[in-house]
Amino acid sequence: MAHYFFDTSALKHRYIKTPQHARISKIISDKRNACYICDLTILEMASAMGGVCRATKAGVKKYDAMSSRFFEDIQTDRLHVRTTTWVSLLRARNLLRFGGVILGAPFGSVDALIGSTCLDLAHELQVRFRFYTADWQQYAVLRQSDVFKAGMILQYIMTPKPGIPARTR
Repeated sequence: MAHYFFDTSALKHRYIKTPQHARISKIISDKRNACYICDLTILEMASAMGGVCRATKAGVKKYDAMSSRFFEDIQTDRLHVRTTTWVSLLRARNLLRFGGVILGAPFGSVDALIGSTCLDLAHELQVRFRFYTADWQQYAVLRQSDVFKAGMILQYIMTPKPGIPARTR
């Protein structure tokens, strides 16, 4: 069984038609895969879907359809929701120090918390997760941390910057 963890930036592609839609949908739809999200992703998805609807002038019907499909994925266990823990919060705080101060990257608290939640779950389950993101800053910071690379294979789903691979080993 493969274990996946989705950042909101990657997960939203399951619910909107983009070049990444088929890839993300195939992973989540495959019952052989265990797919996880952070509890904070539920709130972030509401914002992401709202942004899509504003940008495309799609309206509330489109928003409600995307939201319903998202919650159906949770209800049917296609997506498992990981509750944020104190350990995740403390690890995220350290990651913000590393990414935002040491590396000087514009790296946010939500990105840090989602990455930390995945790493803590990887330790708990003793598996290596495939962490999917479409957020370049998040990918860039996590791939520079040996601790995070040890617990997850990082996968950037958009076009990577030249000379930087879209996936860690």
